[in-house]
Amino acid sequence: MRGVDMSVIQVSARVDKTLRDEAQKVFDKQGLDVATVIKMLITKTAYEQQIPLTLFTQSSTGYPSGWFSPERVEARGKISEMTKKSEAKTLDFSKTEDVAEFFNEKFPEYEGLM
Repeated sequence: MRGVDMSVIQVSARVDKTLRDEAQKVFDKQGLDVATVIKMLITKTAYEQQIPLTLFTQSSTGYPSGWFSPERVEARGKISEMTKKSEAKTLDFSKTEDVAEFFNEKFPEYEGLM
């Protein structure tokens, strides 16, 4: 990029280890690491000139009613278990065979949920 200062600085933050580890599990499913996610956040913020997150003030209403109902908690637990059983795949949608695989794949772990 011509005319842009490409000097690099290091950014650090203190985060609870357990919180970081839980977030990393989510990032792993996307093939990302903490540093990359932070770079993505900063880059998107700079380009869009706004924070790409939904922020609430203390006066927000919080979770919708029923959010923690036993049925919803059980459903979220089932979804979490299913994601542990699934393997991540890398597909190239410019390849006909990858497109066919994506649209023809069966997901037996989801049967009976609908």
